[in-house]
Amino acid sequence: MEFVETHGHLDDDAFANDLPRVIDAARAAGVRRFINIGYEPESWGRSIELAQVYPDISYALGMHPNSADRWNNDTATELEHLLRTMSPVAIGETGLDYYREWVDRSSQRAAFRDQLELARQFSLPVVIHMRGNVEDEVIATLADFPDVRIVFHSFDGSDALRDTALSRGALFGLGGLMTRAGSAQLRETLRAIPLESVVLETDSPYLVPKGVKDRRNSPANLIMIATAVAELYGVPVEQVADQTTSNAAEVFSLCPVAAIGSAG
Repeated sequence: MEFVETHGHLDDDAFANDLPRVIDAARAAGVRRFINIGYEPESWGRSIELAQVYPDISYALGMHPNSADRWNNDTATELEHLLRTMSPVAIGETGLDYYREWVDRSSQRAAFRDQLELARQFSLPVVIHMRGNVEDEVIATLADFPDVRIVFHSFDGSDALRDTALSRGALFGLGGLMTRAGSAQLRETLRAIPLESVVLETDSPYLVPKGVKDRRNSPANLIMIATAVAELYGVPVEQVADQTTSNAAEVFSLCPVAAIGSAG
């Protein structure tokens, strides 16, 4: 089985001491491609550097809503330059976060809309982060960008958001959250999403799946996510691997990678 890790933070300090081992373990588990999420300017550079070292790592570049107070003419120009010259596979993660409220809502809204406009300009998908009571606003904002392809990171929305997302051909990132005991209602919502609209993610080092004792998540746990998705849909895990890998390759325009050696 082969998998694509569509959302991770391998540049996080949690992997500073053993990243080659983490990548090798993921490869041994069947992960063939990784998408690292560059969520603010410092992470943009780190993500690009990772891809230069590891040919199976691609990256998205964007401004997280919790960093949206840093969105200004300079950072917008810098991001646009990187989109033009460095070939990221997506913009993001961006969106709205009214749960933490670390950044005022007007700044979040401006950064979100500007990045959707960049996605339209560069014909790139957008990875959406949303937390707190933001569904109605996200739906209304996305309605102004019907031509932009969307991937909902760690989807945990309502049936209404699910149906709206499906109607516009969005993809749904499923990860550790859907495996947890408290996510029974989420799993019911997910059952109505066709497997053709699903991609797999770990959000490493965050969102550890149920049953993992190590509080640091890692891409090797993608097989646990795939197994949980297979159980949810009542299909073989091999089918989940094949379909979600195909979905990820299509939405992120991933080219095949030649045989990869050890990360060590």
